[in-house]
Amino acid sequence: MAFVRKGRVKTRAETTQPDFHTSEDLLRYAEEKGINTEPLNIAELAHELGIAVRYEPMEGDDSGSLEMCEKENRWIMTINSLHHPHRQRFTMAHELGHFIKHSPISSRFHDTNFFRNAESNQMESEANNFAAELLMPKNKFDDFVQNTSTSAEAVAEYFQVSTIAARVRAKQLGYTGHGL
Repeated sequence: MAFVRKGRVKTRAETTQPDFHTSEDLLRYAEEKGINTEPLNIAELAHELGIAVRYEPMEGDDSGSLEMCEKENRWIMTINSLHHPHRQRFTMAHELGHFIKHSPISSRFHDTNFFRNAESNQMESEANNFAAELLMPKNKFDDFVQNTSTSAEAVAEYFQVSTIAARVRAKQLGYTGHGL
């Protein structure tokens, strides 16, 4: 007589995924693992989390995707190789947002447009906010603006993100004015 297990069996990738909930948790983990956090080496962090990162040309506004590959028993992140490296970094951080916040409810995320508003898609908005917090932590952002420059271009270059991403983060943190 054979026994059959009912319910969903967790994959190895799921059982070894660290228990993170916030961007701060992930930044602490990166520091513990000796990963550079100024600016964050997002590709190394993804690798440390067991996520394979692939760079491929993608069509149109496609920026990236994240999906659980059952065949390889791990998460695969695909990044549009045609995008600027700063955009690629934000895409990776965005996909990590899905990994941390949404992987318990879905095994596939495909992203075409990052600056959606919260009404259009709550999960995408959460992933955007997570990415901004991960790449431009409040304390480091404030320190840079107060001690180095209020120029959106300088902030973007320091954190290796687009100027648009720097301006959106500044707005989230309550900054106003021509620079930010």
